[in-house]
Amino acid sequence: MTADTGTIADAAVPPAIYAASVAGDTMGARLRALRNERRHSLADVAKATGLSASFLSLVENDRSDITISRLMRVVDFYGVRMSELIEEVPQGDPMVVRKDKHRHLYSRAEGIDVHLLAPTAQGAMMPVLTIYEPRGAWAQFKAAPGTEMFIHVLAGRLELDVDGHEPIVLRTGDSAYFRADRPHRLRNPGKSAVRTIGVVTPPAW
Repeated sequence: MTADTGTIADAAVPPAIYAASVAGDTMGARLRALRNERRHSLADVAKATGLSASFLSLVENDRSDITISRLMRVVDFYGVRMSELIEEVPQGDPMVVRKDKHRHLYSRAEGIDVHLLAPTAQGAMMPVLTIYEPRGAWAQFKAAPGTEMFIHVLAGRLELDVDGHEPIVLRTGDSAYFRADRPHRLRNPGKSAVRTIGVVTPPAW
């Protein structure tokens, strides 16, 4: 696999993946802690993810942005869920997530903001609210074997391209259900934001 050094934006701007910290830890610090706990070198992670060791070092030291798509490669290698990198927000009721208590990750480079809608990632699925800015898009991604995804478009128009299927356009009120372990892309081609509700099982988040 050819190493992916990241875009120019990745190396030139402060981190654009926003998540609340735990005990003062940053996203980069948590990724570095995960790597050290598992006794991997940067070269090990680079080989497994296709990202360069120098780029991963910049991310771990909070000197570079990393897109959510690339971050998912890293957490998949470590065998953890994305939600484990995000601070738990205190909830009044363990069954309820209030609208002002969403945990979320925002990628400026991709134009995507993903909100976790379940209080914990320990269940059989993870529902998410995803907001795609104009021209916002996931890079091609392939989830772990057996992963399935459901998407319902709340507002806007979303392009869905799943390997082995003709590209389709989902409009407000449309839904799609597919095997996320097949390479797929999601993109907002328009000039207005797109909002979707999605469910992933088993949880990748």
